[in-house]
Parts: sequence; C-alpha cells; structure tokens
Amino acid sequence: MTVEVDYLHTSRRPQFADLPADVRALLAEVAGSPVASARPSVTSGFTGAFAALLDLADGRRVFAKAAGPAAPHARVAIPQEALVLGRLERFEGRLTAPALVGAAGLEDWQVVVVEAIDGRMPGVPWTDAEVDVVHDACLRLAAVPPEDVAALTPSSLAADVGGDEVALTTLDELAAGRRDWPESVPPVRPELMREVARLGHLARRLLEGDRLVHCDLRPDNLLLDTAGQVRIVDWNWVTRGPAWTDFVSLWPLMARDGIDVDRLCRESPLTQDTEPEAIDAFLAVLAGYLLSHAGNPAPPATLNAIRDHQRLLGRLCLDLLAQRRGWAG
Repeated sequence: MTVEVDYLHTSRRPQFADLPADVRALLAEVAGSPVASARPSVTSGFTGAFAALLDLADGRRVFAKAAGPAAPHARVAIPQEALVLGRLERFEGRLTAPALVGAAGLEDWQVVVVEAIDGRMPGVPWTDAEVDVVHDACLRLAAVPPEDVAALTPSSLAADVGGDEVALTTLDELAAGRRDWPESVPPVRPELMREVARLGHLARRLLEGDRLVHCDLRPDNLLLDTAGQVRIVDWNWVTRGPAWTDFVSLWPLMARDGIDVDRLCRESPLTQDTEPEAIDAFLAVLAGYLLSHAGNPAPPATLNAIRDHQRLLGRLCLDLLAQRRGWAG
C-alpha cells in the first residue's frame, strides 16, 4: 500500500497553556513583552515540541518554540537553531530565514523566539510557480560567500551525509538481500539495487563543496510569504556542500506532483553544469538514510508520520533515480 503524507498535519504538540508556568514566563522574557494570547500550536513538523504564534502585549507577534524532557530531539535542535539564526543575521542568505528575537534555557527546557512570518506551506501539491520561488531562495543561499559559510559551520555534507555508514550499510544490505524492504516501499531489482549502492558509496567524494546547505528542506520547512517569496525555517542542521543539494532534495516530491525535474536540471544555474552522477549519488545516499530509519519506532514525542515521510521520500528518491538512469519501466 502506497503511503502518502499530509505535511500540514504531521505532529501533535502541547498548547501554550500546557507549558509549565516558568517556561511561559521565560518565553515572555525572551520575547521582550508579556504574552497577551497564544494561537494554537502548528500541526506541521515532526517533533512534539511546543511551536506557535504568540500575540504580545506590546502589539508584536512572534513565533515561539519550547522543548522539554518529553521532546529530547527538539531540546537539542532548538539551541542549535538559535545559534545558526544568530550567525545568519550578517549574511545575505538570512533573507530566507526568520530573524532571531532571542533564545534561552531553563533547567531541562530550551526556548527560541523568532520573527512571525505570514505565509503558507508550498508543495501541497507543487506547482511550477512555487518551484520557481523556491529555486530563487536556493539561489540566494548559493550566493553566500564560501568564507562566510566556513565561519557559520564546520560541518560537511560530504562527511555527514555522503559518509553516513548506516545509510551506506542499508544500501549494501538491501542490494545483497540481507535486509527487508520497509513496508510500502517496492523492492528494487537486485542488479539495479547494486548500482544504487555503488552510487551511494560515491557520495562522500561527489558531495564535497563550500556553499551554504540547509540540509533539511521539506514542504513544512518552507513558507510562501505574502510578498510571494519563499522563507526557509528550521535551521538546525546547516552544513557546507554543493550549492545544488537543497534544491535537488525537493525533486522527488516535485516529480511525484508532475513537475518536470529534467527541465529543472537542464535549466537551473544550480545544476546545469553539475556532473549527473553527483546528483544520482546524492539521491542514492539520501534513499539509504531514509530507508535505514523508516522501519524504526517513532522517536519520543513524535507521531509515526515521520516514518511515513521517510518511507515515502525514500521510495520517491529511488523512483527518481530510476527515471534519471533509464531504469523505469
């Protein structure tokens, strides 16, 4: 059975009133004004942390997140996001990211407050117009000078993704028939899966780069604002790599919705001069990462939607790889 994901409804989060009183007070302190009212928590994203718009007594509106012991993944991600947003303030690439208002910790809680962005999630389904504005946002990230990117993060996409041993082992085991395919992911023929594994092992070399990579672009991490521009949110895993990888990471979902990604590849300045095997190696290792986690229990405070997402996107990566290499049909 094919798994589909409604990216507008993938989480169940606490409301503002559910937070401990001292955490609510900390959010007001970080925001710089008492909280007059709180909107309902968003239902997108995959963590169970608090995330909602707050109306402040001074008339401002902000977006706030808070994570405690029940959401350990988010509790680690929130201070990392605050660090990255603070550093992005001085880069031209920050034009895609929300402005940081402030962040703080309190015992076993972490909070962050950022600019409120009026907008909607693109990609439900993808349209050509939405693809164009997302492409423009990725071009702005690619324009951040390498020396600024190096000052922002020491992380490397080649090492962290291309060299992910769990992902690569998953590809090898699927190719050798030593691992069961996740539910709803059709098995790839062994001879083709061996080629997928070969490509995955090329990723570490082919994903070297010095450009700014968000490294977690999904529909729920994008907002199409009222000015018609795409804003990128959730900057937890920023790294350095080729300028094309963020845009290409969206191609499997775009292709599923009928977008001509072959045309995008030919015409985009991000990819038109990129070695095709580098894109294929990225899709292969990304599939390995997604499928390596797809059968695991959902992490604490998350819904099983995260596993549905991994099964869906892993399958779509393989589908796009098959299309690009002439295996389809």
